[in-house]
Amino acid sequence: MHLTDVVERQDGLVTRQQALTAGMSEGAIRHAIRPGGPWQRVSRGLYATFTGRLTPRQRLQAALLHAGPGSALSGADACRAHGLRYVPAQGPITVLVPNDRQPGSLRGLWIIRVRRMPRVRLISGLPVVDPARAVLDACRVMTSLRDVRALVGEAVQRGVSTPELLVAELQRSARRGRRLTSRAVADVQAGCRSAPECELNDLLARSRVLPEPRRNAPLPDVAGVVPDFWWADARLIVEVDSREFHQLGTAPEATQRRHARLAASGWVVLPISPRRIRDDPAGVLRDIEAAYLASLLRAS
Repeated sequence: MHLTDVVERQDGLVTRQQALTAGMSEGAIRHAIRPGGPWQRVSRGLYATFTGRLTPRQRLQAALLHAGPGSALSGADACRAHGLRYVPAQGPITVLVPNDRQPGSLRGLWIIRVRRMPRVRLISGLPVVDPARAVLDACRVMTSLRDVRALVGEAVQRGVSTPELLVAELQRSARRGRRLTSRAVADVQAGCRSAPECELNDLLARSRVLPEPRRNAPLPDVAGVVPDFWWADARLIVEVDSREFHQLGTAPEATQRRHARLAASGWVVLPISPRRIRDDPAGVLRDIEAAYLASLLRAS
């Protein structure tokens, strides 16, 4: 393959071995990367055939080339490739490599050696691990439970992954950084689908009034409606009222029609905003307990 084809396929990057295989001499490479030359060194044995800063995509490509054949993106960048939004804005590029590989370190790159590579697919020409592994590796560098819950919940809510796949991957992964991730995965197993839902679930568990609610389960008598939390005995529904974290409909009118259907079937809907869950948890719990007791009285 001609050097120009290799460079074009790799976003302007080339390894020393590729350049030699394509017919360049050692002297030609040294001349290209000389001070003021047309190339620049990215890392040992890896060059950019241009000068100036690398683009975000070129940084990903450089990380993969540095890690070597068989490597794949994981963590936050892989999550973005799968269409997830609640990922860290800053942090290292995470790359998985087979356990028998030992690439050198590189600033801004976190290399994870694994005995068994997860499933990999090309997304926009770059090898990316499956969503479950990508999510867990991204969570390993997070320090906020809320952020971890947001990413894990988004992956499940959007259908990118499932609680079962996350549990299986968690059991295979290293123990480092698992505490928050394990809790978030347990939350989605229990039925929570967003960080505010998880926080509300924690709040409900503190109540001495409320029995265990159903979570993200279909109602028995209103087809196609799956509320966040509901109690059949009181015919009470509590929903986290936020389109950012949990879509309730494609438009306000759709949500209104949905609530009208529920009211016609005798269900009381209590919407709670994520901000109020954070800012006034005690007041939220009092309101839900009062609504439950009043609804229970009406239903009896």
